[in-house]
This record gives sequence, C-alpha cells and structure tokens, in this order.
Amino acid sequence: MKISDTQRRRLDMALERLYRKEWQVRKERDYKLGTSAAPRPAGYVEDDPLCSPVDTEWVKLIEPENSIVDGIIKELLAEAPRQDTSRFVKLGDDNLWVWGGPTPYWGGSMADDTLVRGADYFNAKNVVYVYGPTDEKMLGIHSKYKRMLCQINANCRTPGAQGNQTDEQNAEHLSKLSLQFPNVVGAMCDDVSVNFWKVVLPESFEARSKALKKYNPALKMYGVFYVHELDAKDFSHILPYIDVVNLWFWHKDEILEYDEKIELCRQKFPGKPIIQGIFLHEYGRSDVGNLPELLVYQLEKCREYLTRGVLEGVILLGDREIKKWPESAEAVRNYLKNQ
Repeated sequence: MKISDTQRRRLDMALERLYRKEWQVRKERDYKLGTSAAPRPAGYVEDDPLCSPVDTEWVKLIEPENSIVDGIIKELLAEAPRQDTSRFVKLGDDNLWVWGGPTPYWGGSMADDTLVRGADYFNAKNVVYVYGPTDEKMLGIHSKYKRMLCQINANCRTPGAQGNQTDEQNAEHLSKLSLQFPNVVGAMCDDVSVNFWKVVLPESFEARSKALKKYNPALKMYGVFYVHELDAKDFSHILPYIDVVNLWFWHKDEILEYDEKIELCRQKFPGKPIIQGIFLHEYGRSDVGNLPELLVYQLEKCREYLTRGVLEGVILLGDREIKKWPESAEAVRNYLKNQ
C-alpha cells in the first residue's frame, strides 16, 4: 500500500499520542501484557474454569487515542485499491494453521484441549501446539489434525512444561515421538531472536536442528521472527538451521506496508519458505483486539502471496483470542467461510 508522506506523518503523530497514553496508564495501574479483553456482555458466564484472568478496562483507558489511530488506518484501507481475489488460493486444508496450547498467560486457558477448540472454531486442519508439555498425552489429543508443529524451546513456555529438558533434549524427544505420531511434521521455536541485539548467533539453532532431525530427518524447524527485527539484525549465521520462517507483524501499522516487509524478509532469509503469522490480538501498539478490517486486508494479502508462491501458509494466533476478542475472531472466521 502506498502511503504519502503527509499520511505517514499524521499516522505517526497519532501513534506517538497512543504510546504516551499507554505509558501513562501502565504507570497508574497493574497491567500485564496481552491480558486485555473486550468488555463482557451482561450476564456473561465463563464456561472454562481454567481460563486465566483478563482485563476488560484496558481497552477503555487507552481511548480516544487508540480509536484515532484505528480511524486513520481505516481511512488508508478504504483508499487502497481492492484486488480481485477470485483467482487467489483459498485458505484452508494444507495452508491454514491455528496456534495455541495450555498457558496461564495472556488471558489463555490451561485446558488440555484449548487448541482443539480454537482450531475447530476456524475449521483449521493443522495446528501449532505450543506452551504445553511435549508428551504422548498431548500429541494424542491433537492427533486428529492433518499436520502438527510442536514447540521445542523454553521461550514463553508454561512453567514446568519443559521439565528439566534443555531445548536440545526437547527437540530430540519430539524427534522420537514423531515416529509414533506421523502428523508431527516439524517444530516451532518461539521468539528465537528477540534476545539478540544485532547478530543472531548460530550455536543454539544448530543444536536444536541436529537434535530435531536425529530420529526423523524429514522434520522441519520453524522459527518465529518479527517484522520490526528485520532491519535491525543479522540473521545470516542461522540460515542453515531454519527450514521455515514464521513471520509476524507485531505492530498493526506495519501491516499497511505488507509488500515491502515481505520483500525485506525474503532478502534477509533468501530461499527460505515463509509462513505468515496473524495476530488477532494486536500487541505492539494498542494491546487490544486487532481491527477486523485490518485482519481482512492481511488475509487477502496472504492469499495474494500464496498464489504467487511466496508464502506457504498462514498461522492464526489463535485459540485464546476467540473469547477475548469475539468481533475480531468472527471477522476472520467469516472471511474464511466466504473467501
């Protein structure tokens, strides 16, 4: 999407005001990232006793600044030329995944079947199982899905889920389990580059990759990377060990520059397949549910790049957001039904 200098300045000023409002609100109250949720309707009763607490006040406290940002984004989306999507690849079957698993964080649930409920809501045939333990019980619960990725690193993991295993040991354990559960086709490494400053060092990536392929060389290692990292870091040393790049837009305004960001990812990870992550919860700017209009725009861009052979799929995050942001979740589900 082409954004003029005038539009960019207007958006940047609105984002700066939103940032200052967030900073002030965070100073004044105890709030944990990712726990915000839409206000509950009258008479709402939570049917999952294992859900962690959510904060329904946050969304009101960052107003009107967040609505001003969203209003500008809606204007830009409305001005963008609409594409004929009739010949685009559809999302589903082999190319649609849902991300989730038992977690006490971000308003998630500790229920063993939380990802099952999320994947079935979106009618996804493939799952990215994260946060919870890698064991026969949990792989069995998800065995009905066509393909499955499992987390092998400790980042963002539910306390105790990895036991005393190192990332390398967990990867080797998954490698062996994949022989028993043939729908396991690879491993997900969450937030693998966030703790590096400028150069992403290769040692841990090499160890995980070798361990993952010890019993099943066909398994692929996926790594989570963020658009805002692409300009800042050197990923060249880990290229031999990352089979697929899982790219996420942390900040909602970055999605407006989708074409440029995908091209930058291809330059940083030459020759690597890319699978697109889509946040239903917008963590970077607002920490609330993502705009339905922006989600639809991103889904259409994903279909465009799937058709062009640039992307290999889409991962929706995910299960915990369905109850937190029903409007955003319903927008995505309706788009998938009617594409």
